[in-house]
Amino acid sequence: MSRGSNWNLGKGAWVAFDLAVAACAVVFVPLYWAPESETLRALSTERLVFCGLFYGIAFILAGEMLGLHEPQPPRSWRIRVVLAIFAASIACLALLLLVYGIEFQFVGRLALLKIGACSVVAVAFLRAMIGSMASRNRPRVMALVSKDAAEELTKRAATESAPFVLEDLEALEKAGGVSALTEFCREHGVDELVTMRNDRDLGQDFDLVELLAGGTRVSDWVDFWERSFSCVPPDHVDESWLARLDLRVRHPIFHRAKRCLDVFIAILGLVVLSPLLLLAAAAIVLESGGPVFFSQRRVGFLGRPFTLHKLRTMRTDAEAKGAQWASERDSRATRVGAFLRRSRIDEIPQFWNVLRGEMSIVGPRPERPEFVEKLNDEIPLWPCRHLVKPGLTGWAQIRFRYAAGSSASKEKLAHDLYYLKNASLLLDLQIILSTLRSVAKGSR
Repeated sequence: MSRGSNWNLGKGAWVAFDLAVAACAVVFVPLYWAPESETLRALSTERLVFCGLFYGIAFILAGEMLGLHEPQPPRSWRIRVVLAIFAASIACLALLLLVYGIEFQFVGRLALLKIGACSVVAVAFLRAMIGSMASRNRPRVMALVSKDAAEELTKRAATESAPFVLEDLEALEKAGGVSALTEFCREHGVDELVTMRNDRDLGQDFDLVELLAGGTRVSDWVDFWERSFSCVPPDHVDESWLARLDLRVRHPIFHRAKRCLDVFIAILGLVVLSPLLLLAAAAIVLESGGPVFFSQRRVGFLGRPFTLHKLRTMRTDAEAKGAQWASERDSRATRVGAFLRRSRIDEIPQFWNVLRGEMSIVGPRPERPEFVEKLNDEIPLWPCRHLVKPGLTGWAQIRFRYAAGSSASKEKLAHDLYYLKNASLLLDLQIILSTLRSVAKGSR
């Protein structure tokens, strides 16, 4: 059976496509589809290319904030088109302001309409074409792993509509077992074999070179899981995996750039959101009296405790019986507090923690010492979250729900491990924009 091409593109590829399409629309529309009087036609080639890149960046930033690049259910082209229209509208407004700032002239409305329309049509066409090819040519994957791991993968693949097809291991057993693996992969068109090479109990006695020569990709279980689900399974990694990480978050250049971004956003947030903070404080006092602010000890960078500040969202007697996990619809929250939690307004005071250097804008959410002590005993790699500063938001916050217990905390750790391994300023920017989208939707 011949293997089909893998048309499942990563997020980076889609962003690059959108940037190229949007930039080309700004360059070619004025040259070939606009009257001589159009402002953009009067620009030099260098300035026109610069405007194209600016429009393209504005388009992908708006698209990221709106969720244009996020996985969508099959046959969701209408959603893609609507999101692309909104992204193009925001980018056109940004282009209008840029050109006016350079030339002191407005771009024609018809030219903006044509640029936006070309961007939307091209993006929708590319997604429809490549998406159709991807749905018809999903890669075939065989997981030669333990029974528990195979069941976990099957369950996760069904839950998240994974873009691959899992081969049935029973068919391999009928064909002769692992000894016939190479021939089986060739006949059934298996594109990728996922293994646990460090597990000697699985009897993985096969010729790796023959598999690779036959066109079958061989992947480690942890790497495949990370690539497929954007998280790292904590049950299948250990301290040796952690020791092999290239912790770019500790690099001095990245550290300084991240700190500059933190300070800039924290100052901007406190200045811009101060009126909202005052209104929220007044609402808290009117509903349940003082205090307005709520301070709590949390565990931060390298396990150092610090005091986290928030607006009070719960009753004053919320923890009369001791420390409790917070949940998404916590019954202890007041009516005003429930709104503040959904909109994340309650976290505005944490900008002060960021300015003090106790937190970052992006990072694992800090936990309370009472819970950390328990989780350190139950989850082996839990302390590694403290290798980076805790954050106002993070990869786990935009990809996972509230963690109210050890099992949910383990899933939360899976996303924090992914951030620890892949941290970069671009990933931070993606998390910030996704957080803004969550806030706009009113989800926590």
